[in-house]
Amino acid sequence: MLGLGAGVGLATGLLAALLIEAIGLVQSLSFGSRPGWATILLVPAVGAFGAGVLLTYAFPESSGSGVIQVMRTIAMRGGRFRARVPAGGIAVTGVALGTGASGGREGPIVLIGGSVGSLLGRLFGVGEDALRTLVAAGAAAGIGASFNAPIGGMLFAIELIVGGFRTRSLQVIVVASVVGSVTARQIIGSEIIYQPATFYALSDPRRVGLAIVLAELGLYALLGLAAAGFGLAFLYGEDFAKRMFARLQLWRPFKLALGGLGVGAIALLIPEVLGTGDKLPPINGLREPIQVMLNSEFGVGLSAAGILLLFAIAKLVATCLSIGSGNAIGTFAPALFVGAALGGAVGHVAESLITVADVPPGAFALVGMAALFAAAARAPLTAILIVFELTNDYQLVLPLMLAAGIATFVADRVEPDSVYTHPLRKQGIVYAEPEDVDIMQMVRVGEIMTSTPDTVQADLEIGALRRRFETTRHHGFPVLEGDRLVGVVTLSDLPSGSRDFPGDLPLTAGDCCTRQPVTVTAGDPVFRALRRMATLNVGRLPVVADDDHGKLVGLVRRTDLVNAYQRAVTRSLGSQQRRESSKLRDLAGARFVEFLVHADAPAAHQCVRDVSWPQRTVLTSIQRGGELIMPSGDTVITPGDEIVALTGVDAAEELRALLTRPNDTEPSA
Repeated sequence: MLGLGAGVGLATGLLAALLIEAIGLVQSLSFGSRPGWATILLVPAVGAFGAGVLLTYAFPESSGSGVIQVMRTIAMRGGRFRARVPAGGIAVTGVALGTGASGGREGPIVLIGGSVGSLLGRLFGVGEDALRTLVAAGAAAGIGASFNAPIGGMLFAIELIVGGFRTRSLQVIVVASVVGSVTARQIIGSEIIYQPATFYALSDPRRVGLAIVLAELGLYALLGLAAAGFGLAFLYGEDFAKRMFARLQLWRPFKLALGGLGVGAIALLIPEVLGTGDKLPPINGLREPIQVMLNSEFGVGLSAAGILLLFAIAKLVATCLSIGSGNAIGTFAPALFVGAALGGAVGHVAESLITVADVPPGAFALVGMAALFAAAARAPLTAILIVFELTNDYQLVLPLMLAAGIATFVADRVEPDSVYTHPLRKQGIVYAEPEDVDIMQMVRVGEIMTSTPDTVQADLEIGALRRRFETTRHHGFPVLEGDRLVGVVTLSDLPSGSRDFPGDLPLTAGDCCTRQPVTVTAGDPVFRALRRMATLNVGRLPVVADDDHGKLVGLVRRTDLVNAYQRAVTRSLGSQQRRESSKLRDLAGARFVEFLVHADAPAAHQCVRDVSWPQRTVLTSIQRGGELIMPSGDTVITPGDEIVALTGVDAAEELRALLTRPNDTEPSA
C-alpha cells in the first residue's frame, strides 16, 4: 500500500503540473497580451461553451466540483472511476479556467488524483477499503501538488474524503501527498504561491497593552462571524444557481456559455473575478489580486474596505454562475479569494479603529482566507494548515484558530452540511462511515444473494419484456448483452407506449434500462448494499465479480435483507455470548473455538448426548439460520450449524474432526 501510495503521488504530481501548464497555455492563447472589452466579455462564454461540449459528449464525469464527484463515487461505487477521468479533468478544466471561469483547480485536481488512485488500486486488485484509501491518497496528492502544500493535502483528504483520522489510511495518504508535492515542485518550481511582503503577528501586549490586544482579537472574532455568513452564501448561492440553470430548457453547452457570459459581464467592471485569483490575464495590470491583498497594498481607510467588500461579493456571484452552470471547476480557490477580500475589508476598518497599534489589513486578509474556507468546507484544520503552507507565515496562529473555529462553529449550527456534502445530501447520499460496526456489516452479500437471478437480454423487445414481468411477478431484471451486465430494467422504466421514437424500430430492454447501475460484490458487507439501495431508493442491486464488474454473479433484493438481518442478529448475539464467556479464558489450557458443521461430519445428524466429545469440552451455543440455540442433550446437530465450544487446547483438533471434514481449516479462536 505504501508503494501504491507513492505511485499515486507520482502520477498525480505529474498530472497536476500538466493541468497548471495547460491552464496557462489556454489563458495566453485566449486572452493574448492586451485583451479588449470584447475579449473580456466573450472569452469566458466561448470557453464555457467548449467545456460544455466536452462535458456533454466526451467527459461527463468531470462536471462540477471534483471533490463532490470523488465523494459520490466513494459512497456509491466503492471508489471505482472510469479510466478516462484524468484526461477529461485536464482537458475540460484547462479550457474552463484558461478562458476565465471563476473557480479553482483544486476540485478537478482532487478528481484527477482520486481517479488515479482508483485505477492503480484496481490494476493491483486491492479490496474496496484499500481502494478508498488510495482514492483519498490521490486527493491528498492533488492538493499537495497543486498548492505545494503536502500537509494541507494530507489534512484535506483526512477531514473531507476519509472523514476522520484512521491509522490504516494515514500512512498511505501522507506518502502520496509528499510525493505528489515534490513531483510537481520539480516541474513547476518550489516558490510559495502567496508571499506576503512581511510576516504578520498579533500585537505585543507589553507594548500596546492587553486591552488593545483583546480588541484586536475581538475583530478577528468578528471576521470569523462574517466568514461564516459568506461561507453559507457559497453553499446556498451555488445551490440556487444550479436550480436556476436546471430549469432552463437549453442545450447543456448553451447553459455553460450563459454562465460564462455572466462572468464576463462582471469582469468588465471587476476583472479580478476571472480564473483562480492568481496569475490572471493581463488586464489593468493587476494579475495577482490575492497577493496585493496580503501585502496591504489596496489603499487605506474605509474606501479600500468598500472596494474589497465589492470584490468579495463579485467573486462570490461569478463563482456561483460558473459552478451552478455545471463547469468543471472547484470552490477552494474562490473561497480563498473571497476570504482574503473580506478579511482585507475588516482589516482596513480595524486599521481605522485601532490607531495605537499596528494592525495591517494583510494580516486580516490572511486570517480571512482560512476562516472562509473553514466555514464553507467545515475543515478548520485543513484551512489553518494550508494557509500556513500557502504563505509560509506561522505567526498568526491564535487569530487563525479563533476565526476559523468561530466560522466553523457558527456555519455548522446554521447548516450542518458543507459546500461539498450539501449537494450529496440533496441526492440522498449521506457521506459518512459509521463510527460503530453496524450488525449488517457482519453478513456478506454472497451469503444472502440470489446466485442465479432471472435476467433479460438487451435486445428483448418491450412486448416480450412486459410478458416476462407478468409471468415472473418480478419488479426488475438485470439486463445483459451476451454475458455482460449493461443495466437494470424495472417496471417503472417501461414507457406507456410500445415505441419511444419515430420509425419502425421497436423499443428494447436495452433502450429503457438504467445503464451503468450501482453494484456490489459478493464480498461486500450487506450494510454497503443496504446503504446504496436506500440512497437510490431501489429494490435490487446486481452483484458482480470482484475482479470483473461486468460479470453478473447474483442479485440482492429487499427480501434478501430480511434474511441478512436475521443472520446478523444471530451472530451479534453469539458474539455477545462469547464476550461474556471470555471471562473463563483464564482457565489453564482452555480456549473458545467455532466450527461450521459439514454434512459429512461424524457428529452431523446426531443428538448432542450421543456424540463422544473430547474431555474438557463444553458446547456454549449453536447458531442455526436466524436462531441462537443454547444446546442440550436432546439438541440434534445439523449441517450448517455454527457451533461455539470451550475446549482444551489439546482437544481442539479432535473437536474439529468431529464437526468438519478432515481437510477443513484450523478452528477459529
